[in-house]
Amino acid sequence: MNQLLAGGAAFVLVAVLWLLGRRPSKTLLRSTDAGSVAAINRAQLGLVHTDTPESPLSPPPTNALESSSSQVFVLPVGAAARLALAKELRQAMDQGGPDQRLVAVERAGLWGHQSVLTVLRRGLRDSDRRVVLAAAAGIERQRGATRPSPTQQARPPRNVARMR
Repeated sequence: MNQLLAGGAAFVLVAVLWLLGRRPSKTLLRSTDAGSVAAINRAQLGLVHTDTPESPLSPPPTNALESSSSQVFVLPVGAAARLALAKELRQAMDQGGPDQRLVAVERAGLWGHQSVLTVLRRGLRDSDRRVVLAAAAGIERQRGATRPSPTQQARPPRNVARMR
């Protein structure tokens, strides 16, 4: 009787340890599609109401911004112009006040070049709410966009004459 009781107790102990020692399965991560999650997040961000009646992406009515937003933004042509504009935007983010940072983020969003993504990301962490909203609008154009790989013509192998 004692041997049967000891064997049964050992079996129950092994079964309990085996059940407790198992790791939970991660079925949620395997079945979740990242594209659908991103679409849900974008839809939920669109439902967020702001505390002001104006549109969250409309510029505030300040004289400096009205004069800058009335100008037409011209895309830079050439490497020197791109570098100069990127440097100007970074300097405005570093040394400018909230209005200059807002103008810099708006211009970076209009440009939409890959080199100003750092300016837009810094704008997302800014203390001014207007700058954050403008940076979010500017970076939204970049979200989910796939960049085509640069087409580089690979030269044929040196022994191409032997292949034909």
